[in-house]
Amino acid sequence: MATTKSDRKKEKEEKKERKEQERKEQERKEQERKEKKELERKEKNEKKGKKTVEELVFSEFEIDGAIYKTTLPKYYRRNKKWKPKAIGDIESMITGVIKSIFVEQGTQVKQGDCLLLLEAMKMNNEILSPVDGTVQEIFVAENANVPKGTLMVKITPDIV
Repeated sequence: MATTKSDRKKEKEEKKERKEQERKEQERKEQERKEKKELERKEKNEKKGKKTVEELVFSEFEIDGAIYKTTLPKYYRRNKKWKPKAIGDIESMITGVIKSIFVEQGTQVKQGDCLLLLEAMKMNNEILSPVDGTVQEIFVAENANVPKGTLMVKITPDIV
């Protein structure tokens, strides 16, 4: 035990230094522990197929002049991209059975002419021509089952 004032002061400074070194050592260990935990988390996510924030796909879009940025989930990225339909393409809007076909390839049709009859849920739906033109191709046959979104008839519109 120090007896003089200078010895006590020296002991106090040494004690302070030891505490500072212990604190720095604890901080270093804590940082190592965090880095190790982060590395384990990344490896675990890679095994599961998850992506880290740096690897995510971002999409930017504009609404009223403001630009927004968002991530796209996997199920959204797998979706088919929307493309506009051609004017003369007639697709089934509901699953059903083709009961009758009233036109043939090369037939001239006017807007509103009945092209075929589609039975869906015990109801007959008349499929009408959306434009004036010529039937280019028919992709369905009578008594054929057609799922929703199936291209049934292609019409080449008349140029006006």
